[in-house]
Amino acid sequence: MTHYCGHTHVHRHYRDQDAPGRADAGRQNGTAPAKRAPAQPSHEQIATLAYSYWEAHGRQGGSQLEDWLCAERELCRKA
Repeated sequence: MTHYCGHTHVHRHYRDQDAPGRADAGRQNGTAPAKRAPAQPSHEQIATLAYSYWEAHGRQGGSQLEDWLCAERELCRKA
């Protein structure tokens, strides 16, 4: 691809530098393969837990955002 400076650039993502599709590519260069990030809780899971917090507060007052963030943190810890 020609760039405004006149040089030709090849776009390649860093993750593609090891042979793509090889599960053991990280082991070849002496590093452990990257760990997958834990799955994030779904919107519905967070909403259900946040709602249970609101019910535990007697269905009065409180902060929806605070309940949401607490539910999200708790579910992320469990994942």
